[in-house]
Amino acid sequence: MIAGMSQWFRSYGFADVHKDLLIGAYPLDREDVEVLGRLRVDRILNLVQDSEYRPGDREAVHEALAAAGIEEQRQDLTDFGGLPSMELDAAVELVLAWLEEGHRVYLHCRAGWQRSAAVAAGVVAIREHLDIDGALDIVQLRKPSADPLPHQREDVKWWWEERERTGERDHVGESEP
Repeated sequence: MIAGMSQWFRSYGFADVHKDLLIGAYPLDREDVEVLGRLRVDRILNLVQDSEYRPGDREAVHEALAAAGIEEQRQDLTDFGGLPSMELDAAVELVLAWLEEGHRVYLHCRAGWQRSAAVAAGVVAIREHLDIDGALDIVQLRKPSADPLPHQREDVKWWWEERERTGERDHVGESEP
């Protein structure tokens, strides 16, 4: 890992799980954001709820991201919770759109194990034309700690099956006619 990171960021880490897509733990301070900048990240999808941050950490990260010119969008998904299909789809589609535009994306939840791994698996499945189980395996291979909870895996599988039923399985963010 890279020097100058918070203990949390260092302990839980991050990994490239697909071309220009990294997943991992939430950055907690200016130094963590500087690490992401050195990794050429220019877009972040933050899946963490405000209540998961210690007092002052969210504000410090927000200021550091602005100073670094890194765009962040947020989508609250409950830690250890379910992954509602609409929210999962919105997160996957946003990451796909950013990747299609040529951005380097950091996708994070609190520890980079569950929520971000599930969303990343959706991205990998669509981009690589894989089934969702194969995509989950790839994400876990590239970040061994990435392991959505059993009910989250079921949510991702249900979302994937719904995409197949509606014919959107291979949709990668482009506008439909």
